[in-house]
Amino acid sequence: MNAAAFFRTDEVRRALERVSQAGSMPVSVHFVEGDHEGPSLAGAGKCEACKYVAGCPGGKAACRDSRMSGSRRALTRQHPVAYLCHMGFACVSAPILPESAPGFVLTLGPYCPAEAPQTLTLDAMRGLAALVDEERPFFPTPLTDIALVPSASVPVIAEWTAESLSELWERMRERSQEVEPAIEDAGMGIRRPSRKRRPKAPDHSPYRGAEIAAALASGNQTLARSLVKSALAEVESKGEVLAVRRARAIALAGATLEAAECANLDTLDSWEEFPAFVTALRQARSDSDLTSAAMSLLAIVLRGTARASTDGMLPELDRLIMARLPEAVRLAEVAQRLNRHPTAITHQLQRKFGLSFSQYVGRVRIDMAKELLRRTRLGVGDIAQRVGVADASNFSKLFRKFEGVSPQQYRSRYKGQR
Repeated sequence: MNAAAFFRTDEVRRALERVSQAGSMPVSVHFVEGDHEGPSLAGAGKCEACKYVAGCPGGKAACRDSRMSGSRRALTRQHPVAYLCHMGFACVSAPILPESAPGFVLTLGPYCPAEAPQTLTLDAMRGLAALVDEERPFFPTPLTDIALVPSASVPVIAEWTAESLSELWERMRERSQEVEPAIEDAGMGIRRPSRKRRPKAPDHSPYRGAEIAAALASGNQTLARSLVKSALAEVESKGEVLAVRRARAIALAGATLEAAECANLDTLDSWEEFPAFVTALRQARSDSDLTSAAMSLLAIVLRGTARASTDGMLPELDRLIMARLPEAVRLAEVAQRLNRHPTAITHQLQRKFGLSFSQYVGRVRIDMAKELLRRTRLGVGDIAQRVGVADASNFSKLFRKFEGVSPQQYRSRYKGQR
């Protein structure tokens, strides 16, 4: 499968529809090379003002030139770039598949920064006057479908979307390379070997979507809340931290719902509540408010656990693991209690959430440790003992494996964060 065909698949269409709904703004994908922009390969959402402007003489060219400017900057910098189009509307462009298929760009917008809602109409009138070369008493179409969105949120949504599309691209490429199980060639007596499906890669994103989805699927709202709090706490910013955490909460929720959908959980109601969730984030005044808003949205997924096809395993698995911590948790013992084969448990976790049994248990231990590092003055050795790792050196290795930093570095970076 080539990249252009990938962006025209139903999977990409559904992903972009979710992004458009989550961000309350249109989204599109184009290929850019030099000074040339190809036609839209995929997209979702609409804006009546943009539709009207595109119908004006020179309107489409002006829109394309604005988008090209943002696209080129995003491709040069290799990260999301915010810009104003010729109408004064805010947009964000981000590179997609930069390593395997460079040149594809995701564009989100238009939107209006929630910090400056009063500028929307004035900017639109100025842009229209410059385009049609005449003053008009009012804008010809309503501007109500241009959403007010926190400015810090949109680049994060763009980054999350680009990461999600890259992961989907890799999964679909692997699927396209798979062959049917070994088949004997007629009359030749030769069996062609089958190619096994690679296990889903663990989720290493800062949003922890797969892990939160796994906790929701198991009915463990307490663990899900703890994971959400940790993900929101791990923010470094020289600016207003709460604004950055609002943005991360949006990306975290989107990543979790995506992982939940991959696990066949019912996320429809959660997506429908996403605009209200964004409004709650704008009104949040503390970390506790952000966590509550995220959990109010994600807890809706608990209603769909009947579709998870786990045959009731996950809730009991989770209960057994939590009951044994901080002591050793052995897969064979847990499997015996669940009356399941150990391999079946591992395969089910890997297939649905990208987590092996040992990764899941290790992740739970490290999450317990992270909260202790942030909120207490306990030494690393004491914390290791409390989460069930006997040797401080092994604990540090495990911590670095999951977090990419040492326990001391993590504490220095996030000490005092709740």
